[in-house]
Amino acid sequence: MQGWSRTVTRAASAAAALCLGIGIAVATAAAGTDESPVGTATDVTDKAITTVELEGQALVLVGGGLLIGLGFGIVVASGLTYWYKNKQIGGKLR
Repeated sequence: MQGWSRTVTRAASAAAALCLGIGIAVATAAAGTDESPVGTATDVTDKAITTVELEGQALVLVGGGLLIGLGFGIVVASGLTYWYKNKQIGGKLR
């Protein structure tokens, strides 16, 4: 179980680094002549701090995402099952 946790942590770290890199690129591209470099650097630093704080909670975030996805899947599957069964028996479900 320890190896799995380490793998998830590494994957989350890689994803966080990728998001940080994209954030820096977007912030740099969005920084027009009206915005100071100090303001842009502050924004990017704040995003980096947030990313590092969330990195420690990788398993909680992954678990939450899985539960949200599972709940959404159950709702969609229930709706489709209702629609299919209602169609199958001729619209008698009410």
